[in-house]
Amino acid sequence: MNTSAASTLTAKIESLPTLPTVAVRVLNITADPESSANDLMNVISPDVSLTTKILKIANSPFYGLTREISTLQHAVTILGFKEIRNLVVSTVAFESFKNLKQDKKYDINLFWKHSFCCGLAAKIIASYLNNKSNELFVAGLVHDIGKLAMYIAFPVEFLEVMDIMRPLKLKYTAFEVEKDVFGMTHDEVGMKLMKRWMFPESLLMAVGYHHHPQKTENKSLFPIIVHVADILTHVYEMRSGDEESDSIDAELHYNEAVNLSRPFEIGLNVSDLHTLQQHLVESIKKEENTINLFF
Repeated sequence: MNTSAASTLTAKIESLPTLPTVAVRVLNITADPESSANDLMNVISPDVSLTTKILKIANSPFYGLTREISTLQHAVTILGFKEIRNLVVSTVAFESFKNLKQDKKYDINLFWKHSFCCGLAAKIIASYLNNKSNELFVAGLVHDIGKLAMYIAFPVEFLEVMDIMRPLKLKYTAFEVEKDVFGMTHDEVGMKLMKRWMFPESLLMAVGYHHHPQKTENKSLFPIIVHVADILTHVYEMRSGDEESDSIDAELHYNEAVNLSRPFEIGLNVSDLHTLQQHLVESIKKEENTINLFF
């Protein structure tokens, strides 16, 4: 384990900007049962860019609303406190990394797309399990955010790790390489960043344990759902590459996901995962323009 790199990474996380004041205040307001819709609007409305983005996403196919939302007040009324919080948190979190430049060796646009697709997959799984919380979309959206902190701290070494992982079929299984190079894995780095940003506990668990959901003490469903969502997303990406042999690999990882999810009593089987995979493909086609609203 590279303890020197781990220390540098931790210091780098501490040096990253905190969340903008508007996001911190939104988190505080939505956590306070005494808060009102006016409190929320008074915090968000001065930020014209954020308000515009919220309205655009609210009117996108992502929510599938039948009538147009034209004002922030309308958005808060229709979507509710938690959904507005989710939109603010997800957009602001990735806004913190907006200055990361495209690199020939690391396609940052593919990272954004993978994050968004994993968020969609987590949302689909949640709905399949009759859990209507779109917070699971946010959990999938930010699950790999630790990779961006790694990229900022050690750009050369990060690209070398990407080169090692590139030939692997399902890259989500290769995080052990990160431990050797950086002394930490991207899920550990992401959890440290989430703590610094004072994110809700459910998102901390999702980010920090999405590779080891069985290690959560309280058996939170967030890590296992994001873990399965990550598998569905990687399978989608493999199949998008027209690799004919990947059907066998997908079956193996579907079985692994089923076995890992069994202690959580969510009742998923391989047939369910095939169904969820198809839903994901359809959802990605439907939401192909929405991704640009988030990033």
